Amino acid sequence: MNMKVIPLFVMLAIFSDAAVAGGKGVFGPVDTEKVMVIAHRACWRLGPENSLKAIEGCIRLGVDMVEIDVRRTKDNHLIILHDDAVDRTTNGTGLVSDLTLAQIRKLKLREAQGGPGSLLTSEAIPTLEEALIAAKGRILINLDAKGEVREQAFIAIAKLGMEDQILIKSELAATDPKLISAGYIGKVHYMPLIRENAVKLSDLVPGYGYTSPVAYEIVFQNDNYLIEGIDAIKKQGSRIWVNTLWDDICAGHTDDKSVLDPDAHWGFLVTGLGVNMIQTDRPALFIKYLKSIGVR
Repeated sequence: MNMKVIPLFVMLAIFSDAAVAGGKGVFGPVDTEKVMVIAHRACWRLGPENSLKAIEGCIRLGVDMVEIDVRRTKDNHLIILHDDAVDRTTNGTGLVSDLTLAQIRKLKLREAQGGPGSLLTSEAIPTLEEALIAAKGRILINLDAKGEVREQAFIAIAKLGMEDQILIKSELAATDPKLISAGYIGKVHYMPLIRENAVKLSDLVPGYGYTSPVAYEIVFQNDNYLIEGIDAIKKQGSRIWVNTLWDDICAGHTDDKSVLDPDAHWGFLVTGLGVNMIQTDRPALFIKYLKSIGVR
């Protein structure tokens, strides 16, 4: 069966039994036959970042997964917003933790990535539940939720029966009691985040085996750090996730450089190293490139 031509909602249905309890079914084989495209803060060129419109834009594009960020309001509601304050992306000011959901509901999102001078839209900040419902059965979600918010988010995910669509990551060490006892391990898809450090990647990866990781997010400044650990990751049957967003997290293989010379950067990661999950701010162009080299 050629997985490259199967729509994502069909793929989710096919693998719904295989991918429970930390299984890897919906992520497909761990080779470059299926390079997964993850849209950073959803497709913010098609709608305000982290908005329902941006999620819909990703679905139309055929993106595999949206990355969205979770924050908690003063009155303990979970919303989708990257920053700890609403200033950059809305017409409001203040910390999310100081605002109630009712106050946040009155705000309007700014276009694209927001910032000074950006136009206001009619889009509001979505709640986590609204974002999950918009994505249900349609697209995978990387939920960037930290600390106690992560556990609260899992409760919302389980309530909607969406465990198999969700990827949760953390930077916790494999031996950290918080990870060992985490309620989401074995219930949603899990991905360790490892930043380049003095310990070889191949020495760190085996310790995470008990979490059945579908992927490893590697943040690196030097190609050799990633290269050294590739075999260990693939031996576990896990994918390799790289962020092509900024120079210092992907050894310079950024989206901006890839647009100018895709073979030297996106191509190097995908066909040269076997990276098969890339988080990008240029999902449309990246999908077009993957199709041009025959890995999508």
